[in-house]
Amino acid sequence: MSIPAVTLLSSTAAWQGITWTAGDRRVQRCSMKEILYASTSPSFSAMPLERIVIEGKAESAEILVLLSTLDPSFTGDVLYIYRPDRAFLSARADGSRRVMFSLSKADIDFYVDTNQLRRGSESSFRLSTDAPGDTTATRMRVLLADKDPKTVQRITSVLSGLGCETMVADSAIDAIQLVDKRRPDVVLLDGECEHMNGVAVARFVKNAHAEYRPRTIVLSARNRKPDSEVDGYLMRPLAFDQIATAVFGA
Repeated sequence: MSIPAVTLLSSTAAWQGITWTAGDRRVQRCSMKEILYASTSPSFSAMPLERIVIEGKAESAEILVLLSTLDPSFTGDVLYIYRPDRAFLSARADGSRRVMFSLSKADIDFYVDTNQLRRGSESSFRLSTDAPGDTTATRMRVLLADKDPKTVQRITSVLSGLGCETMVADSAIDAIQLVDKRRPDVVLLDGECEHMNGVAVARFVKNAHAEYRPRTIVLSARNRKPDSEVDGYLMRPLAFDQIATAVFGA
C-alpha cells in the first residue's frame, strides 16, 4: 500500500481556507517548528511531503527562514496565505528553480481547489515565470532604490534566493519610472534618494496610481514612527528579520 503524499498545514486563521474530510491523511496539522524540521530533513520516504501551507498571520522571519532552508530534495510548493485575499507561493516554475508568486483571492481559491485541499477540480496547478496559465498569479516583483552598495547586495541576495524578481534603481526618478513600467509588489526606498527622498517617492506613487497600491518601505538611518505616507520604516543596518518584514509584511 502506497503512502499518500502529505500537505503539512500550520494554521492560526479564523477563516476556513483549507478544509478536508476528517481522517484524510493527505493533510496534517502541525506547528511551525515541526514544519521547519520536516522541510529541512533530507528524508521524506516515511512521509512523502507534497506541499507546505501556512495559513494565517505568521512571523515574517520564520517564513523567510523556511524558504531559505528548504532541503534540495523537497520540490513541492510552499503557500503562505497571509489573509483570505493575499498569499505568497514559492514554487518550482517549469520544474526548475524556485520562483516567488504573489496571489490574489481568486488565485488562492484556484490553487486550493485544483490541489483538492477542499472539494474541487482534479486538474493540476502549474506556474511559469511568464505564463501563469489559468490564474492571474505573477512572479513577485520588488523594487529597491538605494545608494549603499552593501545594502543593495544584501537585499538582492536574499530576494534572489526567494525567487523574487528584483529591480534596482539608482535614483528617485529611475524608481518612479520603474514603478510605472513594471508595477512592483514591494518598493524599498532609500530615505535620502538622489533628487527626492523616499517618503516623497512613496507619496508620488500613491497619488499617481489610484488603482495600484504597492507596499512602500523607507530605509532610514534613524528610527521613525509609522505614518500614513508609507507602509513602514526599516532602520539601517538591515537585519534578516527586517528584510522578511519588508517582503511579507509585519
